[in-house]
Amino acid sequence: MAREKVQDLAVSDFATTEVVWAAPDDELGDVLGKMKEHDVHEIPVGRKGKLEGVVTLRELMKRKNLPPSTKVTTVAVRAPEIKPDTKLPAAAEQLITTGFRALPVLKGKKLVGIISRTDLTRALVETDALRGLLIRDFMTPNPQAVAENDTIERAVHLMQSLGERSLPVVDKNRHLKGAIGMKDVTDVFARPKMRQRYGERAGTEAKVELEVKSVMHSPAVTMGIDGDLAHAAQLMIKQDVSSIIITDKDEPTGIVTKLDLMHFLAGLQEREQLFVEISGLEDEPAETYDTIYDAVQKEMRRIAQLVTPKTLSLHVQKYKPDGDRWKYSIRCRFQTTHRMYYANHFDWDLHLALKDLLETMYKRILKDKERKVTERKLGRST
Repeated sequence: MAREKVQDLAVSDFATTEVVWAAPDDELGDVLGKMKEHDVHEIPVGRKGKLEGVVTLRELMKRKNLPPSTKVTTVAVRAPEIKPDTKLPAAAEQLITTGFRALPVLKGKKLVGIISRTDLTRALVETDALRGLLIRDFMTPNPQAVAENDTIERAVHLMQSLGERSLPVVDKNRHLKGAIGMKDVTDVFARPKMRQRYGERAGTEAKVELEVKSVMHSPAVTMGIDGDLAHAAQLMIKQDVSSIIITDKDEPTGIVTKLDLMHFLAGLQEREQLFVEISGLEDEPAETYDTIYDAVQKEMRRIAQLVTPKTLSLHVQKYKPDGDRWKYSIRCRFQTTHRMYYANHFDWDLHLALKDLLETMYKRILKDKERKVTERKLGRST
């Protein structure tokens, strides 16, 4: 019997049905303990199978100063709902656009399971959907890292600003020493004494801050740049990690994550238009999004002559390096049929930054296309 294609499978085929619940009157300290014990980042809140909301580690990190005795309903958020018959690529798209790592699966009004990035990664592995794909074509090159003696506060801030869930940890010579992810940080908040110390001031008025090396996991799970994507996905499942760090001579040269795999899976969905995700501009007016979509659409008509576009993710960081002016940094993840392209650019003007980023990406794709044409010609002549 032929193996089914991953894009033809439904959420019910891979959803986790043994759900870890939180009652509305549970305290945050208890919920954090459940997150650590069951290694989950999202927990549904409700009674007797009826969903009232979802508490996420992401939301808890934003409101980390709340006391452990706070009722969980204070931080519970409304989550998009997935139906059991939703196709897996559509579920991956929902995870990308909402920023959740897992979403509740509802049949009618009853919660019947949870579908997570891990579940969808398992689906990619079991269906051989990643066969023949190379890490070098899907990894994020030159990943940002944190130092061993950086504070957890800085690591969390960097993860949030980059839209990432884990980071390489390096020494002063940029040699890889480990990795830190949101799962590692959960341990700090799940222990009341550590939670009280974190970010508070001691009697000397010196801030008590925990260093990255105190919670990072070591050694990090690594692969070489010549590895294949299917093996990376298998390692994520086996080692229970959300990313694989790509190394060269003990230095991190790239990173491939479950989010990258979600973009690949979302790209398998049949659609008439390119799937575009924009994050980091939540406080900008709606017109900004319209302008960005228009610029992307215009550039994609040119790029579509070279490759088949699947998904595009734009993450914007705003910061003030000097004075009151905002500077914009844009990171791009663009998936085509056969590989992932990455680009980044910054400017004082958001629209100029986007224009230059799209132009850089076009030139990179064009150069790649010309290289492949040359290689084919050389192959025929040989």
